[in-house]
Amino acid sequence: MSSVKFSSKRLKYIHDLALVFIGDLIDNHPDMKTEQLKTLSLVKQLVDSGHAHCIMGNHELNAVGWATNHPVHNNWLRPHTDNNHKQHRAFLNEVIDNSKLHQDWIEWFKELPLYIDFGDIRAIHACWDYHAIDKLAEYLDDKQRLRTEAWFDVFDKNKPLYGIVETLLKGPELPLPEGYGFMDKTKTYRTHVRIRWWLDDAKTYRDVAQVQPEAVANIPEIDIPAELQNTKMTIPVVIGHYTLNVAPMALSADVACVDYNAASSHGKLVGFVYHRNTDLLDPTNHFICS
Repeated sequence: MSSVKFSSKRLKYIHDLALVFIGDLIDNHPDMKTEQLKTLSLVKQLVDSGHAHCIMGNHELNAVGWATNHPVHNNWLRPHTDNNHKQHRAFLNEVIDNSKLHQDWIEWFKELPLYIDFGDIRAIHACWDYHAIDKLAEYLDDKQRLRTEAWFDVFDKNKPLYGIVETLLKGPELPLPEGYGFMDKTKTYRTHVRIRWWLDDAKTYRDVAQVQPEAVANIPEIDIPAELQNTKMTIPVVIGHYTLNVAPMALSADVACVDYNAASSHGKLVGFVYHRNTDLLDPTNHFICS
């Protein structure tokens, strides 16, 4: 693998910190001209040196699926369609598909935990869902990594693990009431909506819908059935995934997001500084931006 060295001055600066990377280190748009191997090498160096943790994002998950054959039917776990290649080609252009360098990084991706629970705060890529976390346990090793045999179920829509991982690494969806739907940004008509699961006081479909502004009017202001309403977090959670385009701020009293589209020309690299055993909204906790 290629390597990027952190200067001793920089390592001294982070000596008393525990950095946590929330995934999606790869697969930005190719036109953004980011250097993905340098990013990966820097993060891996910090993890290997004990200065950081890194969890899996849906991009790393998809990268493993792209590079892995099913042992029975011998098909790629993630189909090599034109659309999937388009989403993945920025990374493939740097590593060269199926090269040793490519396979080395795939093996590292497999070592990434799906979440980290520090006791007083948690980190996961897209959503902390208590039921999904409980169901996930049987597929993980003692370091919260997917066991080898579990990978073959992750991409199979007929297997329970598929829905579990979709929720945790891409966010939960909610079916809209019959007769309602909206056009997403790709002009595809949707009858299920990604939700803002961190809003524990939300009552209606419109309250929870995570959609582009022009689609909001198509989401009904109808109460969500009680059994489908959001669950309040008992421990603070930091997430990524959502590529927010507003000023960094906590999503709720218990959830903070650090994905503000850093790979784009207008986005910022954002971190959240958390002091152990404090409330998420404690004045000592704050966002930092590049």
